Amino acid sequence: MNSKLTISNILIGIAAIFTIAATMDTSYYQYGMNSFFLSQWQYHIYFMQFFTSQFLHWGTLHLIMNSIFIIIFWTVVEQILWEKKYLAFFMFSAIFIGISITFLTSANTFGMSWFAMAVLAFYTLQLKSLNNPEYKWGITALLLNIWIWFVPGISLVGHLFWAIAGAIFFFILRILKK
Repeated sequence: MNSKLTISNILIGIAAIFTIAATMDTSYYQYGMNSFFLSQWQYHIYFMQFFTSQFLHWGTLHLIMNSIFIIIFWTVVEQILWEKKYLAFFMFSAIFIGISITFLTSANTFGMSWFAMAVLAFYTLQLKSLNNPEYKWGITALLLNIWIWFVPGISLVGHLFWAIAGAIFFFILRILKK
């Protein structure tokens, strides 16, 4: 078994720290992605939200479920992209979703599960480009994860636009390869 510390493992660790801190002091949840600080002209906090919102979770169960997804899928995508591109993928997705949430919803939104959607979209497109029939399971998982927005408290903008971010990043890499 490979014991190398990966970016995925680091992201899980950061998310665990943020989630534990927010569990102990719920005022940290105000740093989810929203337009409040932007509307108050507090740009430094607004820009900080682009990243803090990625690591906050609604408790340990939410963190555990996302961590399992990371272990199963994210490390595979990290191996496909290598470390620098994978980190760029995370940063691109965080900025893309931050802007989307700012202008398309008024809710205070957060959760690393969004990046899971970006990874799932990227991986599904990667499988499709390799003519691997398993991509159909990826499409099913994407549709189910977008559909869960019917559950109260789940962000449609978060899940949908992270999937879009993953697809955009996939196609940007394809264009740059040519």
